[in-house]
Amino acid sequence: MRRHKHLFEQVVSLHNLLAAARGALRGKRCREPGASFYAGLESHVVDLHTELSTDVYRPGAYHYFRIHEPKERIVAAAPFRDRVVHHAVVRVIQPLFERRFIEDSFACRPGKGTHAAMRRAAQFSQRFRYALKCDVEKYFPSIDHGVLLSLVARVVGDGRLLKLIGQILASHHDRVRHHWPAGGDLFDVVLHPCGLPIGNLTSQFLANVYLNSLDHFVKHDLRVKGYLRYMDDFVLFGDDRRRLKEQGRQVKAKLADLHLRMHPDKYRLVPTRCGLDFVGFVVRADGRIRVRTATARRFHQRFRAMRWEGKQQRRPMASVTTRVRAWIAHVKHAQSEGLRRAVLSR
Repeated sequence: MRRHKHLFEQVVSLHNLLAAARGALRGKRCREPGASFYAGLESHVVDLHTELSTDVYRPGAYHYFRIHEPKERIVAAAPFRDRVVHHAVVRVIQPLFERRFIEDSFACRPGKGTHAAMRRAAQFSQRFRYALKCDVEKYFPSIDHGVLLSLVARVVGDGRLLKLIGQILASHHDRVRHHWPAGGDLFDVVLHPCGLPIGNLTSQFLANVYLNSLDHFVKHDLRVKGYLRYMDDFVLFGDDRRRLKEQGRQVKAKLADLHLRMHPDKYRLVPTRCGLDFVGFVVRADGRIRVRTATARRFHQRFRAMRWEGKQQRRPMASVTTRVRAWIAHVKHAQSEGLRRAVLSR
């Protein structure tokens, strides 16, 4: 595998940093802190270029907050200047990894996404009798920084860029994994920080890199013809239940090599004729596609709350209309005319 060098100069170039700033500002120019950065765009970009070029750049502190939909998560918001650096790094290295990703990996990639993943799942559901649905337990908090850096270093051969990526990783961790080398005593413990912050562009990209080895293991070593992944949710398709179960055991062993664990409650083998729940849709072997019941219920609750806020003049009605149109555009990818009428008529 070819390792690419002389990448750091591309990352910290004024041209790349300016393009990264514009990417980070997309949709953020009218809100703090994006507005403040945009007000002094050129000077901020020059300052970042100087700090990165002279190796004095250090990531700032995160602002953490909780979201509760569809389940509680802790989101980390990096300082805006750090987000620009994240964009600058990803702009340079993503094309190098993109050619190494398998075709059926759909999360956080150009031209992919949930709807493409759903359509591919529908194709496989019509070809195969069974689907083994898998999910990694606490994926982002479990990603080992050392393992991740070693995977990145297989492609990135620039020491200064690897050091910068290491600084970004070191700015956050969820836990520390303890490892005792063979033959060592109690005090020879090696500490391995683990966890990527949900919210960083680099986290989304590097999380894909981390499971890319699993993708190639399933496709090339296990020779599974029907396989797709959306971040840490993935599905193996087949016609032989026994073989799928054996492949599932081998996948669990591969995850253990990456210091990950299969989610016990989201690991199940289902007949495709009964429906496969994936990326918010339920696809069946007969070609029917439905919106997940929980997804429809959550939007109905939000819709009622938004209508009340609009009537109380706490939210512009134009905002309600925008949200409704976005939801309609999303569920139109399924057979949802009755659902749309039922929800909106209420």
